[in-house]
Amino acid sequence: MKRLSILIFGLAIILASCNKISDKPVSEKLSTDELSKAIKSDTLFTSFYENIRKGVDEIDDIKKAKFNDITYRRLFKYYKFLQDTTYWKPLCEQWEKDWKNDFGIYTTKADSTLNYWKKYLAENSLDKYVKVELAQIDKEYYDYIGELKEVNLGFRLTPLQGTIEQIRFNYCYRAKINGDKYVGKHDYCISTSPFSSSIIRYWEVGYSDEVGYSDKDDFAGKSVETFLRDYNLQIEITSIRKNGVNISTDDFNIPEEVSVYLTYGENDDLMRDYYKDKVIKALVNKAYMDKWEFISKKADEIQEKEDKLCFDFLKELYK
Repeated sequence: MKRLSILIFGLAIILASCNKISDKPVSEKLSTDELSKAIKSDTLFTSFYENIRKGVDEIDDIKKAKFNDITYRRLFKYYKFLQDTTYWKPLCEQWEKDWKNDFGIYTTKADSTLNYWKKYLAENSLDKYVKVELAQIDKEYYDYIGELKEVNLGFRLTPLQGTIEQIRFNYCYRAKINGDKYVGKHDYCISTSPFSSSIIRYWEVGYSDEVGYSDKDDFAGKSVETFLRDYNLQIEITSIRKNGVNISTDDFNIPEEVSVYLTYGENDDLMRDYYKDKVIKALVNKAYMDKWEFISKKADEIQEKEDKLCFDFLKELYK
């Protein structure tokens, strides 16, 4: 009985708060007086109103008319429902268990698939024919302003099984601290002159995909030692010519999802599961749902049932 009384009391407070919120359609702006009353009744209304107004002002009149029955009071009540962690937390915990029961097994299957391709790559890797490593960072500066003009990277090419007639490789790198993505991927490191012993050859550092940003800036003031201290460098040999025969990774037919995972996901704690989920969906089970997708679907079903018009409105507003 005591618990029921507390529940009724809490519900009464919520209803009293909502009753002070205007019943004006959200397509219209609130007056200063209406806004003041709403904020005084519930401080959450401040951020709610700012976000809603910003979104509503950007949608066209046809869509505003479609959702004209949605009032501030109705939408704020729905918003409070969405923010109720005491309601959603146990549901999310249960859904997480449900996901593990339904889809957790596929993580192990993905690991088996990835291990197969890693073994295949190790057995067929072009690294067994030639070793490529960063050996020199040559920098040239403008005489009159002292700024960095040009950077050329010297890569040491060491044949491991006899003469290499041609080689093509690419490289990319990522800061070891606060590095959220690999940058500086270059596919133009091509050498068409044969070499039968260790040799250093140079390639100029170009521009990043980011407008106005040159990858050469990452090498300013760096030696090979300090660069490798600060960055993870990945080098991928993509093709060679040996004994007149072209050997290319393109001939390996590695699934794209596997290649992307091995390049960007395997050594990245933040992105590993994201790329592994793509491997599962593409190669293990096309009906697979990742954890976030599964939980979101369950939540959407409840949120739509609570108030379909508000649900559709928010989907439209934030799509």
